[in-house]
Amino acid sequence: MDEHRYLSPLEVFLGVPYATPPVGSNRFSPTRTPSPWDGVRVSDRPGPSCPQKLPDLNDERLLLEKMPKGRLDYLKRLMPYLKNQSEDCLYLNIFAPLQMDETKLALPVLVFVHGDSYSLSSGNPYDGAVLASYTDLIVVTLNFRLGVLGFLNANPAPHLKARVANYGLMDQIAALHWVQQNIALFGGDPTNITLMGHGSGAACINFLMISPTVMPGLFHRAILLSGSALSSWAIVDDPVYYSLKLAKHMNCSIPEDLAKDHEIIVDCLRDATIEELLSFDLSPPNFMTAFGPSVDGVVIKTDFAKDFLTMHSMSDFPSFGPLNNMNQNNLHIKRSDSGRRLFQNKYDLLFGVVTCEALWKFSAHDVQNGIEPEKRDRMLRTYVRNSYTYHLSEIFYTIVNEYTDWERTVENPINTRDATVSALSDAQYVAPLIQSGDLLSGGPKITPSDDDGPGRPTKTFFYVFDYQTKNGYYPQRMGAIHGEELPYIFGAPLVDGFGHFPENYTKFETALSESIMLFISNFARTGNPNDNARQEAFLPASRERNKFRGINWEEYDSTHQKYLEIGLKSRLKNHFRAHQLSVWLRLIPELHRAGMEDVASRHNLFKNHNEPDLYEGVIRPDPLARNIENDQIRRNGSVYSDTALTTVDTILATCVTIMPSGRDLQPFNTTDNTLANLEAAGYAAYSTALSVTIAIGCSLLILNVLIFAGVYYQRDKSRSRGKQTRFNEKHFETISGKHSHYHIDPNLAPSLVVDIERQNRKKMMGDPNLTNLNFKGPLDGPKSPSPTLSIDNMMLPSKLGSRNSSFRLPNVSYPQVGGYATLPKNLNQLNSSPPIQDLRQKYPLNGSADSPGREDTRIPHATLRRGKSLHPSNLPQAAIDEMRV
Repeated sequence: MDEHRYLSPLEVFLGVPYATPPVGSNRFSPTRTPSPWDGVRVSDRPGPSCPQKLPDLNDERLLLEKMPKGRLDYLKRLMPYLKNQSEDCLYLNIFAPLQMDETKLALPVLVFVHGDSYSLSSGNPYDGAVLASYTDLIVVTLNFRLGVLGFLNANPAPHLKARVANYGLMDQIAALHWVQQNIALFGGDPTNITLMGHGSGAACINFLMISPTVMPGLFHRAILLSGSALSSWAIVDDPVYYSLKLAKHMNCSIPEDLAKDHEIIVDCLRDATIEELLSFDLSPPNFMTAFGPSVDGVVIKTDFAKDFLTMHSMSDFPSFGPLNNMNQNNLHIKRSDSGRRLFQNKYDLLFGVVTCEALWKFSAHDVQNGIEPEKRDRMLRTYVRNSYTYHLSEIFYTIVNEYTDWERTVENPINTRDATVSALSDAQYVAPLIQSGDLLSGGPKITPSDDDGPGRPTKTFFYVFDYQTKNGYYPQRMGAIHGEELPYIFGAPLVDGFGHFPENYTKFETALSESIMLFISNFARTGNPNDNARQEAFLPASRERNKFRGINWEEYDSTHQKYLEIGLKSRLKNHFRAHQLSVWLRLIPELHRAGMEDVASRHNLFKNHNEPDLYEGVIRPDPLARNIENDQIRRNGSVYSDTALTTVDTILATCVTIMPSGRDLQPFNTTDNTLANLEAAGYAAYSTALSVTIAIGCSLLILNVLIFAGVYYQRDKSRSRGKQTRFNEKHFETISGKHSHYHIDPNLAPSLVVDIERQNRKKMMGDPNLTNLNFKGPLDGPKSPSPTLSIDNMMLPSKLGSRNSSFRLPNVSYPQVGGYATLPKNLNQLNSSPPIQDLRQKYPLNGSADSPGREDTRIPHATLRRGKSLHPSNLPQAAIDEMRV
């Protein structure tokens, strides 16, 4: 076809055996090299898939309660490739560009390890023809043993007696050995091999990167797509538990000394039929794995966690849980004097995630309608219980707090679903993979002087795929789902889809696929996805692909954390989900580590810990409360219980529980009474501290209430004073406006109103010397009040002047008078009259030279003070009447 004119011809070899069939006595055995064949072998069809239990797609209603409709549609397209099953399944497929010349070019090799799970799928559905043709890479896909056939481990003490149990990983190593020895015959370069895996396949590659079984040079680069060895589902922390369950189901005898005679269980299961092995429905706890990679002492070492270490110090990665499982002193002793790291990363690394990794684990109803906060709590609580051991409540509330939108007053079910999907995506995929990238990319660059290094600096790149296919399996606006990037990596849009991938792609999606394939091929060829000089010389560039030409994908490091966001507008960013990842990689591990201290065991558990309504799905037994009296099995003189999945000292990694070392497998030999006493003591101390905290809080609350009451009372009192002052001033203005001869001091008690003019006039009119004066006051009338206040014994308050000064009628020249009293209107006439002059001569002013002694000449007077009156009967009746008004 014209649109496929730039796809070069290929040579395809399907169903090539890379190992001896693992049947009969070879079941549960390490992988063996294949036997040679005579003549020419026809390789035109893929080999059978490895045995696996397929879901029943006929009961869609039941399946939709466990998965979204998009996942169901995906499985329907995948199932035809998995129906052909056989234990003789160790085959690989090779897609090589056709080279007509006798001297073939040594092309880079890309080996793909499929995902989906450790017990499902195959390499056959992944057609590498378009990827190989477009990029001039040799693409290899392979099958490996799955489930119980690939990961049975009945050895309880791998630290004492190592025995191969990760048969699926051994199959992958055998396939790499075959490629290393034979790929040159297909035009490949055995010195340039890249491993690429998705999901569980990426976790397998992550284990191979640190495995001592992998020879140096077996592969050179790694591409991890949405998978890491640090995920909660990546490793089985107690594989013996599931092995014993299966052995009991198959009626196998259980040895008394399991550590010494665990091979009896393996031999019994080796004789069983494949149908019997697959018929046992062993459902692991949610977010966990029953049969998968585990510590066997051969492929995965008991202290494999330290192999993630780089030159970074321990404080740089406080969240890396497996480090707690090792003796810190021994760790530093093993380092050389130069401080070189224990494990030197020998591989270039490219890793990435999609924006919505965990959506495929929700039900169809949840995807369509959202979930309520109660179901969110059950799901997150289930994850916390199955993944952590200590401080479960604190970790749970930390997660809920981080993924709750507090700006929304009402929780919408759709928003709650999205937040829960983000939380589980970060917990199971994003955080573990970024942690692996940090640990494998950190530290100084390798120099050729490093004996155990590859003699060249390694590079690391990180991407986030943020594009949802228009005609994909899921409704739009859901985000990029787990596995959404695989069709673009394998070039499905260039040929309108193939295999189990969707069909009908847009032009932009075709250009996006071209760009991603070039990134992958550049990295596989040189270790740098930006090198595109060769492709531009041979391949025509579409108009849409020109949009991706200006992108410079910078390297990733744990400090700057730069990544390429691949979507409608691809761009370079940094610190993907920084705040959420800091919670998973920093805060939660610290909370979990704090619970390992001497605290009561109930403090680490949920309230009503074993109540089924608290959880959603299958939960694991409580590792801190296992009953060693039930179903006990002797092991090296100690006790092993098959009712628990972890031991008390299980150490949690960043997002995965790691199998403890041998010294940690020994159970506590403490009596039940001692445990009960310790637990009671811890609970009492905890209760006392809580009571003290509550008492202090209540005291502070009461103090705040009293302070508030005082402030409120003072404010109310000030407000009342202001109202009274304004009333006095207003009343004073009213009286002054009617009768200007009245005097009221607003600063004193308003109970005294003195009619100075009326009283003085009566006094003066009583004196025969003053009868010639004719003056009247405004209150003169036929019914004048009888009480009088004599001018001789009357003194106005001296409050407004000085305290010792007084107001006397004769001394009218005092400046205080004008401001503090209302005098008669005809005062000037009074002052100039002869009687007044005679009075002044008779009673001279105080302090004059001719005055007699002060005791004899002082005018008798009565001082009127606030609230008190020496002559209450002398108050003017007019003043009293005015006050009543």
